[in-house]
Amino acid sequence: MHFLLADGGMAGLLTALGIDWKVLLLNGAAFLVVVWVMGKFVYPPLIKSLDARLEDLEKTSTDRKQAEEQLKAAEKSATDIIGQARVAADEVLAEAKAEASELAKASQAKADEQAKRIVSEARAQLGRDVEAARVALKTETAKLVAQATEAVLSEKLDDSKDAALVSRALEGHK
Repeated sequence: MHFLLADGGMAGLLTALGIDWKVLLLNGAAFLVVVWVMGKFVYPPLIKSLDARLEDLEKTSTDRKQAEEQLKAAEKSATDIIGQARVAADEVLAEAKAEASELAKASQAKADEQAKRIVSEARAQLGRDVEAARVALKTETAKLVAQATEAVLSEKLDDSKDAALVSRALEGHK
C-alpha cells in the first residue's frame, strides 16, 4: 500500500513522518548484518552449549534415577541381611541356652555323683570307726574283766593267763 502524496510519492511520506530513508536503509542493512553475524558466530555455539547442558541435565536425571534404584536395592539388601543376622543371632542364642542347660545338668549330675561318693566314703569311714571302737571296747572290756577277776581272785595273773581267761569269759557270754 503506497501513499501517494502530492509532492511526489513515498519519499514525501517518510519525510513527513520525520524518517530519513537513507538512514532507514542503512539501519536495515546494519540489522541484517548483525542478524547474519549472530546466526553465523553467536547462535551456533550458544545452541551447542545449551544442547550440551540439556544432555548433561538428562544424563544427571538418568544417573539420579539409577542411583535411587541402586539405593532401594541396597536398602532391600541391607534389610534382608539384617533379617538373616537376626535369625542367625536367635539360633546362636538358642544353641547357647541349650548348651548352658546341658552344662547345668552335667554339673548337677557331677555334684550328685560327688555327694554320693562323699556319703559312701563317710559311711565307709564310719564303719571303720565303729569297728575300731568295737576293738577298743573289747580291749577295754578285757582289761576291766581282768581287773575284776584279779580283785575277786586276789591274785595277779600274768598276761597269757589273763588273756586266756578273758577270752573264755567272752566266749561264754556270746
